[in-house]
Amino acid sequence: MAAIDPAEKRRLFERLSSVREIVFGVQDGVLTTAGVLCGLSGAVSQHSQVALAALASTAAGALSMAAGAYLGTRAEAEVLSAELELVRVEAAAKPYTVQEGLLDELCKEGLSREGAYRIVRLLSTSPKALASTAEAKMFGLGAATLGRPALDGIVMGIAFLVGAVVPLLPYMLIPAPRYDLGGALAATALTLFGVGYFEGWLAHRDDRWRSGIRFLAIAMGAAAAGYLIGLAISPLGATAG
Repeated sequence: MAAIDPAEKRRLFERLSSVREIVFGVQDGVLTTAGVLCGLSGAVSQHSQVALAALASTAAGALSMAAGAYLGTRAEAEVLSAELELVRVEAAAKPYTVQEGLLDELCKEGLSREGAYRIVRLLSTSPKALASTAEAKMFGLGAATLGRPALDGIVMGIAFLVGAVVPLLPYMLIPAPRYDLGGALAATALTLFGVGYFEGWLAHRDDRWRSGIRFLAIAMGAAAAGYLIGLAISPLGATAG
């Protein structure tokens, strides 16, 4: 049996930390664009106007999602960093509080008091090792917790674009009425099912198809609601004209 390479596992976990942005971005891109297409198809008769509106929505949505992910991750990182700095200052002034807290956490994880004491005593020979271990065990904080704002924003924006293109391409390439929207919905359904199945695969689930069905149900529900809303407001457009 091959030995576990810590560096390789660390890189793997860093890559997997972007799964949230990828899944959320693709899902939101697919659902938003499919909803726009369904809603406008029920209210606007011209195919080109619906496609242009969906393109504009895609561009605005991608920029908004990217900026939101960046700002959200950065705000979270700044708040956590500030709180962590306060903890480090207090720990430097009163190191025994960190030692006692870490000792209690290790005991809660099943170590004997004596065994936990030996570990804390050994870690205390290196202030940096003691601090990083205490932050992880006592506060659940680590380097990955603080996030990467720029990377999160880029991944979210690209994922949204990829998801938005899925229903948009069939709609633009199929000129026949109804078939264009049908093609967009079919592509949406397959993509959402695929994203859900992929998420289940990453989580090593046996019933991966359940994740796909869940994504599919949400997509169809949003599309149907958007289409009904478009039909409901279509008389307003006729009155304004």
